[in-house]
Amino acid sequence: MKKKIFADALKTLGVFGGIFILFFLGMHFLSKEKKTKWFYSDQKTQLISYEQEIELGELISKYLIANNKEKVLKTPLIDSVMWAVTGRLQKQIQRSEYDYVIQVLDNPQVNAFTLPGGRIYVFSGLLKFCDSPEQLAAVLAHEMGHIEQRHTVDKLVKEFGLKILFSILTGGDSVLLTELWQTVLSNKFDRSQEKEADQFALKLLEDAHISPRSMAAFFRKLNRENLAYDEQLEMLMTHPHNNSRIKSSLEYTTNEGFEEVAFDMNWKRVKEAL
Repeated sequence: MKKKIFADALKTLGVFGGIFILFFLGMHFLSKEKKTKWFYSDQKTQLISYEQEIELGELISKYLIANNKEKVLKTPLIDSVMWAVTGRLQKQIQRSEYDYVIQVLDNPQVNAFTLPGGRIYVFSGLLKFCDSPEQLAAVLAHEMGHIEQRHTVDKLVKEFGLKILFSILTGGDSVLLTELWQTVLSNKFDRSQEKEADQFALKLLEDAHISPRSMAAFFRKLNRENLAYDEQLEMLMTHPHNNSRIKSSLEYTTNEGFEEVAFDMNWKRVKEAL
């Protein structure tokens, strides 16, 4: 009788042990397939749900447009270009929490910035600056890296704290929204976050059959246009030095069999239309 009870206990332990092992292996596989964003985010950021992050981005975006801070450019040509480039990138992001909204603003600056919740704004000056849609794709892939790893909301949590962000979500204070907008526009991420976004971008470009070297081409042009930083200041900056980013892009090794697929568009016509 005791032997039977002991044998039944072993069977029960074996069943539960098997379930635990399968659960552990499943979680391990999922984390290998795509790192969950909790690993990238500050602990306080975890207290903000993705739904709240998306709502926060919508509030800032509405404030941006309603107060004429920037004018959105919408033409069939610009829309088709942005759809082609961003759509190709977004298809390669597995299990994203975000439905990306990417718009072009009528601003001559060579810049792009992200809002919480999957919103990216590209200045028309950046489109004019890029020599190819592949260079634009490199910039957008970098911005997507900031979003997927929750760098933007991390920055806002550090700057304002959870209490203020939650108060904005419940009240939409215009003064606070102005400060949020200015903070987001500053684009000040720390060096580790910039490097993470660059590495994310290089892999995303490869997956989308866009040469990762397009990032190097973009930063080389920045250097030629004297928009680079002095190399001696690299350790004092939040952004990695352009030459460091060029080096990382050129040294990135694609998988064997990688084939670049060019965008089917007249880029010269796009730039002339801006």
